[in-house]
Amino acid sequence: MRQDDKELKSLDDLISDLGGADNGTRSNGPCGLLLEHVQAARRGLLGSMGAEYSSSLEQATGSVACIQDKNARAEAKKLLQGLIESNNGAPRAAPNPV
Repeated sequence: MRQDDKELKSLDDLISDLGGADNGTRSNGPCGLLLEHVQAARRGLLGSMGAEYSSSLEQATGSVACIQDKNARAEAKKLLQGLIESNNGAPRAAPNPV
């Protein structure tokens, strides 16, 4: 399984755990903002938009406080941190020559 596939599966699982589907709509639940950030990260990953993907993961990490269950919150934060670290080690696109 490719790394991108693993990351996509992780994001899909988190979206499912948060009670949302990636259909582009806003959630009215207590974790609506977190769900939006995770969905944006998913779109960034699928669209090969590295900066947007990283930014959305960082924003999602900052929004995990909405998860009431302490263990679930810790797991979500661990998953997001793992994705951030994985992305930071990914090869970057070469800058455009001047």
